[in-house]
Amino acid sequence: MTRQCVPEHGHQGNDFSSFLIGEATSCITQHRHVQALMLLTKAFLTDPSSPQGFAPLAGVCQFLRRWDDLERFCRLRLSHCPDDDHAWYHLAGAELSRRRFLAGVWALREAVTRNPRHVDAWIDLGCAWKKLREIQQAIDCFQRAVDLNPQSCIAHDNLIFTMLFSDRISPDEIFAAHKNWGILHDVAPLPHPPAPLRTGRLRIGYLSPDFREHSVASFIEPVLASHDRSRFEIFCYHCHQDHDRVTARIQTLTDGWRELNDVSDDVAAELIRNDGIHILVELAGHTAFNRLPLLARRPAPIQVTWLGYPHSTGLPAIDYRLTDAVADPPGISEQWHSERPVRLPGPFLCFHPPEAPDPPEALPCSKNGFITLASFNNLAKASPTILRCWRHILAAIPDARLLIKSEIFSDRESSDWAAERLQLPTDRLLFLGKTPDRTSHLALYSQADLALDTFPYNGTTTTCESLYMGVPVVSLAGRRHASRVGATILEAVGLGDLVTWTEEQYVATAVKLAKDLPRLSSLRRNLRGMMAASPLMDRQRFTDGLEAEYRLMWERFASSR
Repeated sequence: MTRQCVPEHGHQGNDFSSFLIGEATSCITQHRHVQALMLLTKAFLTDPSSPQGFAPLAGVCQFLRRWDDLERFCRLRLSHCPDDDHAWYHLAGAELSRRRFLAGVWALREAVTRNPRHVDAWIDLGCAWKKLREIQQAIDCFQRAVDLNPQSCIAHDNLIFTMLFSDRISPDEIFAAHKNWGILHDVAPLPHPPAPLRTGRLRIGYLSPDFREHSVASFIEPVLASHDRSRFEIFCYHCHQDHDRVTARIQTLTDGWRELNDVSDDVAAELIRNDGIHILVELAGHTAFNRLPLLARRPAPIQVTWLGYPHSTGLPAIDYRLTDAVADPPGISEQWHSERPVRLPGPFLCFHPPEAPDPPEALPCSKNGFITLASFNNLAKASPTILRCWRHILAAIPDARLLIKSEIFSDRESSDWAAERLQLPTDRLLFLGKTPDRTSHLALYSQADLALDTFPYNGTTTTCESLYMGVPVVSLAGRRHASRVGATILEAVGLGDLVTWTEEQYVATAVKLAKDLPRLSSLRRNLRGMMAASPLMDRQRFTDGLEAEYRLMWERFASSR
């Protein structure tokens, strides 16, 4: 900014602040965010009690991920205006972005106390409580947000997704909530395009925000690499701003790639329709950055949900849900589906292994002198039911330790608070925080002898990674899909005896295996080979079965026209 552009000092005050904000706005449109931050900082410091400069300053700090600066500005703003709910809200954002979850909760509670109609604050408060394993409090917050704004897909998605973590809510109640979502967010579909020819290649579209370093990529990449391109044409629709080496790799496996992150549902639906997609497969369900409202517009004649969400979507516009007979037993799970369940011949997923060194042959207990049990799952999945089981297991193996990994444990205040509420013997617990990358995460399995699955929301990627690193997993199965994924994975690799159906059996199986050092040692050496030889990693067999189902879907549709 040249000197002559700056107003004379006699105009300091509101005029000067407005000038700086205008200059900053121009910088933002030119993607000069650092310069915008300097200008907005000066404008804000001119009068921290004025709301004019605070909102854009907070926005630029968020864009640049300048969390320390954002905290400082929020606290200064609050020292002048302690009842500013937006300042409390942005302060919480600064805390949560640095994994200070408990501090974030307190700031968000201040925000909703001052403005009980602040929908975004209720949503973020629910997310923070969920991180801290307070599932019912999270559900209550999301319900409050839905009550305030019934059209908020983000609030409603979070509500029904979080219900899957609870061991107090029945499958019937969960399905009813999903059906309600489908009714509330359904829209008029686009007119069907003319039925494509029965011959030629089927055009499959995969829609996901997770074509990147994400769990879903570990299961979709082997399929994309194995499709028969003489019979299928593959399009991918990416719904996220992030791109990384996984994104680049996946792009090479497609015939068509579309970026939908900043594209409205109406425009995206028209784009997919114009691409002539025969079967559109969405991979996110009600997880973050999903585009289910896009599917409500029915841009493709056949629509399928698969992989990223362990439940029916509840959306009437989705025709099929891909699963298997273990995760969704025939004659039982149909009652909890708005879609028609299609059971693949083997497991409903195919695992692409990470780049990782062979696990060390020696068990950790041979060096430690005690068994190390482990849970690297999302801590929100540790329900009262499973914590009760873990207490019994620790009581039955007096010298065992339980290693729990969670990003919560990256912050001392949140860690102390969460650890106390686990109600496990603290002298038997070992805590690990978030690791910088997947390689360092996988290396931590060298510290574990045996992994314990969660319930009623089992692990998926975590279970596959544990097995691949030579650490067997004991799983507790229930009635609904989310609590049967462990069974699908373990059955597929030949470890069906580690699938349990009652709390007592779960405890007994874990205790028995923890004491069977020869078997643990054998599994340490052989699990990776067992996985490689199993249906869980037979990508061609899996994709052949998937393609056969796509053909049947299309034949069924074509014959009904």
